[in-house]
Amino acid sequence: MSVLSAVRAFQRRRRVSARRAHGFTLMELMVTLAIIGVLSSIAFPNFRNFMYRTRRSEAHLGLKGVHIAQTTYYAEVGRYGGSFDEIGYEVLGGTRVDANTIDGPFYRFEMAAYPYKGAPTGNFWATATGDLMSEDPILDILLLESHVIVAE
Repeated sequence: MSVLSAVRAFQRRRRVSARRAHGFTLMELMVTLAIIGVLSSIAFPNFRNFMYRTRRSEAHLGLKGVHIAQTTYYAEVGRYGGSFDEIGYEVLGGTRVDANTIDGPFYRFEMAAYPYKGAPTGNFWATATGDLMSEDPILDILLLESHVIVAE
């Protein structure tokens, strides 16, 4: 191999590497953006559903807590409590609006006792109301009743 052919081979390699050193081609950037777009279109709905289920668990846990507090109060006193103050229940991170209403981070909890089978406070109901999907005009409402538990 002559010196001249070795120099030409070196210059060819240098031109190829110099072209590459300046940046990415338009096609490479478009393929990268297309891949990112496909991945985000798959991931975003899954993330949104995960957040919805996580926020929905606040309502389930809050109503379960009300049910446990009311059942305990009933076992001690023989009737259901008429307010959150009476049964000593609070929602973590919630703000007390009045004796029967607590605003949680995502849901509003309300509760009251009412007559059932002759007892003036023989039953109670509690609701969790929230708007988890702002683009959806329908409220999420969960209802708990002492003799019947209905979700949604």
